[in-house]
Amino acid sequence: MQNKNVCLGLCFFENQLFYAVSSPKQRTHLDRVGAVDFNFDVAEAIFSNNAHQLQQLRKALDSLKEHYQTKQLRLLSYPTTECWTILPRLVYENAKEREAHINILMRGIERNQVHPTWHRLSNESYKLLQLRTDKSLEGTQALTADFSKVDFLSAFEVGDHWIAHAQPGGSLLTVCCFKGCISVSSFILGKLRGTTYIEFDHPEDLPYLWLQHARELSWMQGLHEQIQVYGHKAYHIIELLQPYWDDAGTITKMDSLKKIQVKANEKTYNFDLELAYPAIMLACAPETGIVTA
Repeated sequence: MQNKNVCLGLCFFENQLFYAVSSPKQRTHLDRVGAVDFNFDVAEAIFSNNAHQLQQLRKALDSLKEHYQTKQLRLLSYPTTECWTILPRLVYENAKEREAHINILMRGIERNQVHPTWHRLSNESYKLLQLRTDKSLEGTQALTADFSKVDFLSAFEVGDHWIAHAQPGGSLLTVCCFKGCISVSSFILGKLRGTTYIEFDHPEDLPYLWLQHARELSWMQGLHEQIQVYGHKAYHIIELLQPYWDDAGTITKMDSLKKIQVKANEKTYNFDLELAYPAIMLACAPETGIVTA
């Protein structure tokens, strides 16, 4: 019998799929944190909709689904497959304005193939618009078809889940590191202030790109008491960007269960926990509110 209270959190970096399984009895305890290795780049397989490689990924997911008796899945999506923009609340509340902005941002794509989601911000005069398309969801939907409840979550939503999980208060900057991209989000008093992602060909380009983005986005230059870094080669991203972050901020690489504030049966792992951190957050943290339109 499937257990509705068990959630499978999932994320992927390079050739590895990372997963976390929540405990039905205690939210801060995980039944399992693990990784599955493949001989191909998982992101490329999903977003190119490679049928053979997706079949291998789906087989691994089916095995996890059956073993842990769950139909619930939360999957971290890649920022580069989405469009994010912050718009005045007046645009959101006016259907004509709302549709006009969506059509401009998704020029050339049929409206019925665009899926908008609106997220609340700390400044209530604005809202964050997140756009996904049928094409960007093809691979992930094929991969997760056997789950009855599936949530695709953006990198900034990991920060939302962390706040609901740990209730840190104050100001927080999160940096989620992907291959060729970082997602940067700022939170103040438990609410999202702003978010963006920065693509790069070489990690060494990031200092220049960070300054370039910060000139346009004032929140990137703001004071952050906590700076949380995780994902692909997080240690290298910290080395490159630490000089551009607030000196008073505490930088934390999310590489241990103690830092993540969860418990699990395993005490040691044969992979870096900062890679599995998004999967852990998605598995164990409570739901956060979003608005779809």
